[in-house]
Amino acid sequence: MNRRLLRFTGGYGISVLLSGVISIAVIPAVIIFAGKDAWATIAVAQAVAGFAFVIAVFGWGVTGPTTVATLDDGERGRFYLDSLMSRLWLCVPILPVAIVIAIPLSRGNGMLAAVTVATGVLAALGGGWFYVGESSPIRFLLLDTLPRNVGTVLGALILMATGNPLWFVALQGLGVVVATVVTTRDILRRYPGWTLFLSPRPAVGNLRGHSASVTMSVTSSLYVNVPVILVGIFIPQATAAYALAERIVRLALYSTRPIVQVAQGYVPSRSMDIQVFRARRVLWIALLLGGVGALGYTLLGPWAGSLLSGGTLTIPFSLALAMGINLGALLASQLTGFACMNAFGLTKALAVSTIVGAVVGSALMIPLTLWFGVSGLAFGLAAAEVSVLAVQLVVLRPFLRVPRA
Repeated sequence: MNRRLLRFTGGYGISVLLSGVISIAVIPAVIIFAGKDAWATIAVAQAVAGFAFVIAVFGWGVTGPTTVATLDDGERGRFYLDSLMSRLWLCVPILPVAIVIAIPLSRGNGMLAAVTVATGVLAALGGGWFYVGESSPIRFLLLDTLPRNVGTVLGALILMATGNPLWFVALQGLGVVVATVVTTRDILRRYPGWTLFLSPRPAVGNLRGHSASVTMSVTSSLYVNVPVILVGIFIPQATAAYALAERIVRLALYSTRPIVQVAQGYVPSRSMDIQVFRARRVLWIALLLGGVGALGYTLLGPWAGSLLSGGTLTIPFSLALAMGINLGALLASQLTGFACMNAFGLTKALAVSTIVGAVVGSALMIPLTLWFGVSGLAFGLAAAEVSVLAVQLVVLRPFLRVPRA
């Protein structure tokens, strides 16, 4: 088991390392060569796209890997294609609506905002989650991660040569499309027995049973993506700095994705005693990881922000402290939620925890923004994430204390 976990962690770790390094490298490229205004426009448009994405992907990124892992080979191709057609039909109305919303909110180049949104929404068609479910880290790297990152690198290089950020987001989008085409072809070739239905009726029917995961994702996305939009509305001059601080949080979360993926496969067991033991172990790891992340961001966030922006943007200590608390809670809750709660079948409770977080965030973020500025908003977001973690720990406690037959 330990060798298997190490192999999976290493396989997915390469993908995460590659994407993480490239994501970090392109931040100064965009800020320095395109300017703070273009960076702010992209950030706000990506926030709108992030919310639209979770509706378009409709929970397959959350529950899909577990389902794939339990399906026979003869069912996997049909399951993937059915999900793809459902996500494709969802993108038809979602994409134009998201573009219309993003253009005025971004307060910048309308075309830049539109292409950024298209890139983010079309990412919902990707099949990377399928490779997680079938435990294929090499395919995940070569067929999903690599095309996306090649597009990002090419876009960054052309941006540095021309100073035009539109090339950056357009080539990012091209990478997303290529990755979707390549992964779809590979999956359907290896798992035959599927039938293509172009009608929206079966595509809509496939959405049944995803309510809990979609509710969780949508509510979580609200208080993850709305803050940068609120900053753009109430404190537009702080949008670029907040977007940078928030991007560092996302990169930190992304760097721990292999841990979450391995934990999702490690905790479940046919023996409840073993599952409880594993869940307890993952819980302690989650709390330790959260503490380290919170402290690390608080101390190093301002330095990282200055480094990544070439000294053009500043992350004040108060913002770093709030975002550190936010990051710590996120690092812990992604393990307690996705790994532990899912293993005990607590998907509805997981959705409730995100709803609680959304309520807390909605109640606090706007007034704290008006009273204390961008740092107040970040503390409201931190309170929301801490609330999510608290609910999850309360729900998990009886399951970890008493093995259930």
